[in-house]
Amino acid sequence: MNKVHIIGVGPGTMDYLLPIAKREIQNADCLIGAERLLGLFADLNKEKIRLEGHFTDVIPYIKENRDKKKIIVLVSGDPGLYSFLGQLSKVLSKEEYVVIPGISAVQMAFSRIGENWQDAEVISLHGRKFDNLAKEVKNYAKIFIFTDSKSSPEKIAANLLEEGVENRRAIVFENLAYANERIIDSDLKNLSKMKGFGLCVVIIKK
Repeated sequence: MNKVHIIGVGPGTMDYLLPIAKREIQNADCLIGAERLLGLFADLNKEKIRLEGHFTDVIPYIKENRDKKKIIVLVSGDPGLYSFLGQLSKVLSKEEYVVIPGISAVQMAFSRIGENWQDAEVISLHGRKFDNLAKEVKNYAKIFIFTDSKSSPEKIAANLLEEGVENRRAIVFENLAYANERIIDSDLKNLSKMKGFGLCVVIIKK
């Protein structure tokens, strides 16, 4: 029986892809993942299926074909942090899949500022509202936030200011590990006035 491999590709550059992940991907029949991640392996002659907008279609495909093909599901960062693994683990038994970890944006971001992260709270605002964000920030000295276009860094900062959060350092990491990586170390007030961010994660700390 072929096992579905759910592989974390790290921040999205080959430099941070684990050797074991490279070997499994080389031996795959089918790669499933976001277009950005599939692009890393454009030179490989593999069947490729885009994940964006096809979540409901992909799961039946995996269940129907996993015995006939070696299927790799590519996820950004580490599979254990807000990835498609959560959905797949509900429809596949533990015997039907293997997870290969990747370097997460959490690890990358804290390494960039030379700090540990065992005491950090990690939250995602992907498709979520700011409802409890201020409360979380007030309760923890370090908060790591996965953002999206609706929860951009400046909107996060503005929300925290409106909720009375003060005296916080805000660090934005844009395009981590890419050639155009940018790190902005600011405070909430100044960050709330900035615009034009791309793919970002944010650390809020005392």
